[in-house]
Amino acid sequence: MSTRTPLAWKNLTSSWRKCLLAASGVGFAVVLMFMQIGFRGALIDNNVQILAPLDTSYANLAVISRSRYNLTTEQRFSRRLLEAVAGRCAGGRMMPLQLERGTARIHVAGRRPRPIRVMAVETDVPQMFRDPELRQRLARARQLGGALVDRRSKSMYGFASDVEELRTQYAELNGQQVPLIDFFSMGTDFSSDGTLLMTTDVYAQYFPWRNPGGEPNEVIDIGLIHLDAVDTDALQLAAAELQDLAPAQIQVMPTRDLIAREKAFWLRSTPIGKIFTVGVLLGLVVGAIICYQIQFTDITDHLPEFATLKAMGYPPAYFVRFVVAQSFYLACLGFVPGALISWGLYALLTETSGLIMAMTLVRATIVFTLTLGMCVVSGVFAMRKLFTTDPASLF
Repeated sequence: MSTRTPLAWKNLTSSWRKCLLAASGVGFAVVLMFMQIGFRGALIDNNVQILAPLDTSYANLAVISRSRYNLTTEQRFSRRLLEAVAGRCAGGRMMPLQLERGTARIHVAGRRPRPIRVMAVETDVPQMFRDPELRQRLARARQLGGALVDRRSKSMYGFASDVEELRTQYAELNGQQVPLIDFFSMGTDFSSDGTLLMTTDVYAQYFPWRNPGGEPNEVIDIGLIHLDAVDTDALQLAAAELQDLAPAQIQVMPTRDLIAREKAFWLRSTPIGKIFTVGVLLGLVVGAIICYQIQFTDITDHLPEFATLKAMGYPPAYFVRFVVAQSFYLACLGFVPGALISWGLYALLTETSGLIMAMTLVRATIVFTLTLGMCVVSGVFAMRKLFTTDPASLF
């Protein structure tokens, strides 16, 4: 027998019907893992999407209330504290970010009123915006006393899909007419089905009760500051020093740390994060069972041939290499269609649900590694029958 003969490949493809069935089983497990990882990623990533319109590499320092344990918690702090922190920073440009979810209700003509998330920012610092065009749209919305609509908001709100039609829609925000000016793109999360974006002065008109006894914008949800820090250590040191200005009232941290903290909260401190993690493991177990059955059946069907090779003196290492090679081919045959189907499902769910599910290289690498691992491990377990069989008993 020539060592160049791709025995594993020929054995796997000797019956294309069986090969396709085997690949379909692996592909099912691949889709299951991709979807669970996709939902898990959407859970983590979409909950920090409120910062997506902003350039967090420029707005590199974040200030939040000491009581705010995640971004959806409505715990606010005084604007004067943000100004004090910004005043101590080299660079010192700041942007207050306002959020309202609990009391905001939008009523689009022809639909019933629904809760919606409302965000507000200032447009004084152009560098804070990831997209300069967004700042221009916000400036126009400010002139007209209106808002921008997240184009990924769920269809139940009734927002038009065309800009010109959107501008003619009649809508009320908390009982007051609100002009709908244009779109922006952000995405939904597990606590909000849609978002309006406006400037802080317009925002104050719709939420005058935010600060009883004072101006609505005198309290803020998140403060973003640009600090002229050239490296991570300098940024961390500056955040620690600024924290001492009001340690009982505010938390000061690099913006990337705020994002990481928010992701960790949803992943580790909520049951949803654990559910999707278990879902990934379930997909892995289901795939391993399918692969085991496929390879066990294949080895059983070809046991006389394997026994002949064993009787001819082929060592156990040869059969291990054979199973690993066949597992690799099986993993590839199942992964490619599974990844393509998952990519299509990601695009469909992103479009219909507002959740951002992206097919990234890291995600694909993780799933392929898991797929290859489950195929190899299940193949090794299936091969035990070959190792325990006496070749003489088969003839």
